[in-house]
Amino acid sequence: RRHCCDTYSELTMLRTLLSTYLLLVGLLSADAWTQSPHGSVAKMIKKQVATVAIATTCFLGAVQPCHALDPMVYNNDYADPFHPLCLRHVQVEGSTFHYSGTGVGPKDDTVLRGCSPQEIREFGIRRGAFDGVILDDGKFSAGDGIHEGIWEPANSATTSLGFEDVDGIRWNDGNKWTVKSKTMGTKAGEFIFLAYVGFSGLAGVKGVVDVVKRKRQERDAQ
Repeated sequence: RRHCCDTYSELTMLRTLLSTYLLLVGLLSADAWTQSPHGSVAKMIKKQVATVAIATTCFLGAVQPCHALDPMVYNNDYADPFHPLCLRHVQVEGSTFHYSGTGVGPKDDTVLRGCSPQEIREFGIRRGAFDGVILDDGKFSAGDGIHEGIWEPANSATTSLGFEDVDGIRWNDGNKWTVKSKTMGTKAGEFIFLAYVGFSGLAGVKGVVDVVKRKRQERDAQ
């Protein structure tokens, strides 16, 4: 899973599509079985339902429930509200990750500074990095007791810590790194698959409707 479906929007879209499709198939099949003694329409309906079921199974295999978070969901560039304009990049490999970024001032400085040109000139810029693991429950951990967080999809939390309306990493201190961008490959892959499922479902419904109409025309002509 890319994570709770990258905010639940994809699962919601798929569920809506599937529900609409099955409702239309159900309404059409009620008439089809009574009007088609040879069962040809019934066979087509079964075939279309099977096609959508297979596509749905494949999709849900890639977009799993929240308890089976796909580590790749963390693979992003982030904005850090505690340190505006500082770089925050996470590169995921399997169940491990590498973080790289920038900051200003001494490494252990407790002052929350950003990376504006003025702050860089005054305090100097530094680069930092660390490695960590993504646990089975989705927790994001460097194992140092400090960099410990969890993936928080947009509109999934009932807290009021800030930035609940965007995807990102919620850290133990309450700060949330928010996703700045996704790779074009990830966006294109998501769009192509959802478009395929959508058009396949619509094409299936049209095929069933055409068969029912043809059968009715043949019956009326007799």
